[in-house]
Amino acid sequence: MATPKSAAAIILIRNKPGLEVFLVRRAPQMVFQGGFYAFPGGQVDPNEGVTVCAARELLEETGARVDPNTLIDVGRWVTPAFVPRRFDTCFFMARCPDGEEARVMTSEHDLGEWIRPQDAVAKWMEGQILVAPPVLHALRCLSQGLDEIETRMKAVPWAQGEPIPEIEMRPGLVQVPLRTPTLPPATHTNCYVVGGDEVVVIDPASPYEEEQALLDSILDKRNIREIWLTHLHRDHVSGANHLKKRRGVKIAAHPLTARDLEGVVDVDRTFQQNERLELEGNPGWILRVLHTPGHARGHVCIFEEKNGSLITGDLMAGFGTILIDPPEGHMATYLDSLRRMKALDVTALFPAHGPVMANAKGKIQEYLDHRMDREQKIFAAWQKGLHEPRAIVKEVYTDVAPAMYALAERSVVAHLEKLREEERILREES
Repeated sequence: MATPKSAAAIILIRNKPGLEVFLVRRAPQMVFQGGFYAFPGGQVDPNEGVTVCAARELLEETGARVDPNTLIDVGRWVTPAFVPRRFDTCFFMARCPDGEEARVMTSEHDLGEWIRPQDAVAKWMEGQILVAPPVLHALRCLSQGLDEIETRMKAVPWAQGEPIPEIEMRPGLVQVPLRTPTLPPATHTNCYVVGGDEVVVIDPASPYEEEQALLDSILDKRNIREIWLTHLHRDHVSGANHLKKRRGVKIAAHPLTARDLEGVVDVDRTFQQNERLELEGNPGWILRVLHTPGHARGHVCIFEEKNGSLITGDLMAGFGTILIDPPEGHMATYLDSLRRMKALDVTALFPAHGPVMANAKGKIQEYLDHRMDREQKIFAAWQKGLHEPRAIVKEVYTDVAPAMYALAERSVVAHLEKLREEERILREES
């Protein structure tokens, strides 16, 4: 688990004539929350106070000057433990002084705008923008005006530095990171709770009692329609039987997943091809189940058609890469699944491991480019006479820690299998 770095952010407001707040959009190439809307801010420098940092970052990023002594403390939020890049961020509010004008000043952002808080919340409700929980909380508080704003901003425990158990990145699409026995560098698997009065629970993943109790507490006031599994791996299904027994709900999975989990998880029914489910509520949700083999034969993704959210399972991850491990994994099929998901009207990726990703089509293309680059290097190593996966890993995976070599070898095996299928290398050569 990464140690959070100290950071500060400024919620810059003005009256013109109604209350407006200055939002920036982080550039797509940014490692942390690229494509998300946020408030200006950044990491605290050594020997720098948080208010001085907040004012400095505002000046560097927007050109607007504020007096650090006038900043109003409105809370402290800590990035959840499952995210590899974490910050312990102090949020401050400030009025934009007369004569100062905020605009985008750095390549970290590709957009900056003054907007009424209620309009920003409406855009979020419509799936037009992505914001992290502290930003959404601030916008909702500001939408109610400035009366007792400090008290209201600090009213939730997550604004006091406590870990947030459920993360609503889009309306009715709640991410619940659960600690699981997963593969490194991940430590958690994201369970997703989708809907309003009635919800579908996707991948209740954890075998650990304390994590199951956490998910139970989140679901206690929700009516569960069904449990859905993206695939067979234990870091995705290990809490399914517990939740089924506790709430008396059914489990659904792809037919291949149901077959492979027989005797392990009590799957009640199997998905139909391109199965579609509409859940009522505000704004309403239309879920389509898409078979996406490659990581696992029975792997599925869940596509929310109204706002383009793709719950990816292990098709993609918010950090690191996806293991393709033959015979269950198959590289050519995996790449085909990526291409089919890119062809959808997808706007954001909700992975099983790591944070939500904006710029969905660009991220999928990054995955495709990365795999093909690896394959070219593996093929070049083969042509040099390196035919053992272990030797190829040492030649090609120079950016990977030795502790990860065993997993990298499995990916090499998958790439070699693809090259043989394409007759780029001969089977007898192996």
